[in-house]
Amino acid sequence: MLDYEVKPGENLPEGLPRQSLVVLSPVWRGPVLCLEYPDGDTEIIEGVTAGGEACQVQVFWTRKDPRGPAVCLAIGGDAGLRRLIRQGGQELSRGAPFLALAERLIPPEVLAVIGPRPDKVPLLLG
Repeated sequence: MLDYEVKPGENLPEGLPRQSLVVLSPVWRGPVLCLEYPDGDTEIIEGVTAGGEACQVQVFWTRKDPRGPAVCLAIGGDAGLRRLIRQGGQELSRGAPFLALAERLIPPEVLAVIGPRPDKVPLLLG
């Protein structure tokens, strides 16, 4: 389990209450996470502290519900994530408490650490 909370602030005014996240894989850690979309757009994600400084991004497989599918989740610091999105020559910056990644967008260097999506837990009918 990993406890994660985002304090309300400039990056994310609403914050995020403390969450207990089940960690189903090794955790990839890095200063930034770079995502490349099929249409050529890119997104650079960094963790942010409450002081506004950059910090590590962590990526791992988790599951909200024991019977639900595993999700690849990226989290940042106690101020969440800062997302720099480059679309068609423009740059947009947004804050986010976390980011769920589509499997096809997980960079190879991250996938090498976290591994493939864990199998869904089978339902036990009794």
